[in-house]
Parts: sequence; C-alpha cells; structure tokens
Amino acid sequence: MKFTDSIELIDGTMANCYVVKIQDKIILIDAGMKSSAKKIIDHFERTNTPPDLVLITHCHLDHIGGLSDLDSKFHPQIFVPDKELEIARGNEKMPSTGGFMSAMVGLTRAKPVNGARPMSELNQEGLRIVDTNGHTPGSTSFLFEEYKAIFVGDSVSENKGRYEFSKSFTLDPRNAEVSLRKILDMHGMTAYPGHGPVFVVP
Repeated sequence: MKFTDSIELIDGTMANCYVVKIQDKIILIDAGMKSSAKKIIDHFERTNTPPDLVLITHCHLDHIGGLSDLDSKFHPQIFVPDKELEIARGNEKMPSTGGFMSAMVGLTRAKPVNGARPMSELNQEGLRIVDTNGHTPGSTSFLFEEYKAIFVGDSVSENKGRYEFSKSFTLDPRNAEVSLRKILDMHGMTAYPGHGPVFVVP
C-alpha cells in the first residue's frame, strides 16, 4: 500500500513493515515475523529495489522475526536500538512484563543476526532518531522531517480517536507514557505505527 511516492506499507505482515525512499537509499523499517519474511523478500524482488538499510524500532519477535532471512538474501546494513543489540545478536532475551502472553513471546527468539549494528552508529541524512523507550528498553522512533513522517513502532497506536500503547507487552508503562506524549506533541506529523492504521497527530 503506497502512502506517498516515498513511503509504502508491505501488505500482509503481522506487524507493519514500511519502506521509505530517501535520497538514494531504500530503507525497511521493521522486519515482521519469520512467517512474514517471504512476503517482504517478494516485495523487494518484485520492485527490484533491495533494501540498503533495515531499521528496527524494537526487538520484539513480531518486528525482528524475518530479519535473519532478509540479511541472508540482501545483506543490508541492519541497525537496532543500542540497548537491544545483544537481543538481535542472540546473546540475550527480551525481558517479560510477567503476563502470560509476554512470557510466551519471551520464550521464543528470532534467529540471531550477528551483523546487526547499534543505532548510535547510524548516520543517515534526513533521518532523526527519537528515543521513545518504555514499551521496551530501547524502543526507538524514526523521524523524517522532509516527509513529516514518524515511524513509532509500538510506542503509540490510534484506536477510535484514542492514542495508546499495549499495556500487556509494555515493560515500563511510566516511560512509555512519556514517550507517547513526546510523539503526540508532534502536531501535524503523520505517525506510522507498528500495529493499526496510520494517523496524523492532531
């Protein structure tokens, strides 16, 4: 689904995976479940535009499950939040909120991607990294000022006019609330969430 000439959504993935074109770069934001990898790969092969960069908002399984397959196929540069780098590399697991569903997610790990790099090493003109931690320790949003677009992962979603985050899977609700308010202060920006519809911040 195309939103603009520079931003589109890859259809049919469990968590939203976006493609952003900026300058001469093709950027994939989040990598879905492992079961989503084929759809993502098919998209890039069909459009003949393999990703140069993959940016991960946070290392929950539904956002990094397809990462290893994408790495093997296209060998892009992969950047993940610094605090979650060892999760992507397979050396640590994501902490659990203590709920049943969160615990089940925590028991399942994505295939390690040893070449993942810390987000602090990313230097892409036109892109600003925004710390929106709380949902996970390193939850990160990506702001493209030229497009008035921010990709927020699971830091906020819109539901019938309410702006919220999933309390069941959020590790630090207090910080998550601060991050949500940070995003909602970006009036007029279009927010692209990890789940649910795209919305304009009022």
